[in-house]
Amino acid sequence: MSVFNFTLILSFSYLSFVNSKGYTLAEFQQGFFRSFLSFYYIASIKVLQPLPPITEGDIGSRLTLQCNISGHPFPQFFWYKDGHQLTKDLSLQVKDHGGSLYSSGLHRGDEGSYTCVADNNYEFQKLTTKLVVKTRPGQLVNVTVIPSSVVATVRWYVGDDGGYPISHFTLVYFPLFHEANDTKHFLVPIKISPSVREFLIYHLKPDTHYVFRIWASNKLGQGKPTTVKVKTTKPLDLPEVVQHRIAYEDYFSSTLWMVAASMVAATVLFVSCLSCILIYRDGRHIYDEIELQAVPNLIPNRGFDINLEESRLLREADQNGRRTFSY
Repeated sequence: MSVFNFTLILSFSYLSFVNSKGYTLAEFQQGFFRSFLSFYYIASIKVLQPLPPITEGDIGSRLTLQCNISGHPFPQFFWYKDGHQLTKDLSLQVKDHGGSLYSSGLHRGDEGSYTCVADNNYEFQKLTTKLVVKTRPGQLVNVTVIPSSVVATVRWYVGDDGGYPISHFTLVYFPLFHEANDTKHFLVPIKISPSVREFLIYHLKPDTHYVFRIWASNKLGQGKPTTVKVKTTKPLDLPEVVQHRIAYEDYFSSTLWMVAASMVAATVLFVSCLSCILIYRDGRHIYDEIELQAVPNLIPNRGFDINLEESRLLREADQNGRRTFSY
């Protein structure tokens, strides 16, 4: 609410006051009339609906930012992006006497913090929101291909998912120099799970240049592909192995070979002794078990009792009888 004070001065040559019936109530000749007047004027401004802290929109989609502020007298609206006035390169344009921003197709460059200021010369209010534009996934980063003669390992990382979860990865590979009829076999896209960050490619040709191309996709589409060119290694045959052995012979001295041979012989001897000990212990254990099992099987014959004294006397009598008969 605002208070205004001012002085009213009237200059006249003749002034009369007449009622509704035409009778003159008062007449004044030329003179001045001065009066001090004061009145109250109510000025206000208020926010009808605040902007959300974060506003999201897909790239290429339509978007409206509404500055829902009202006041008396009606305010003027001013828009700012990241603390600066709006530029012409933005897709968002001022509409409805400045009360809203409208875009018929969002750009990636439209991202930022937008502030609406409403001012009616007595009071002001402002609203702020952060605009996030969602896009397709960005280009994969740190893409590496490690080849061997017939196998290649592909690794990658996700730097920008575009604001939506990755739905899958796509990998394509083909020889750099190939015949037209071979292209169909290699250009079949390989769809990879979104949780995977490493993939193996088999059945490659040795000593061949290859092109590997990989990209990510989300609900808005596929991202920009990353291309890597590598060459598979040559297979090592027996002559090449011998050449490598001769080329690096300086690194393998005779002393080193003797130490290695001694270690191998000592290992073999230790294993042999340990095996003999284990075999001996197992054999002794089996013999003891057989002996223990045989003892309980010796059951005496209860019907056969031997009198040792009687047997001795019978043997002596028999010997004496033989001696008498001989004379």
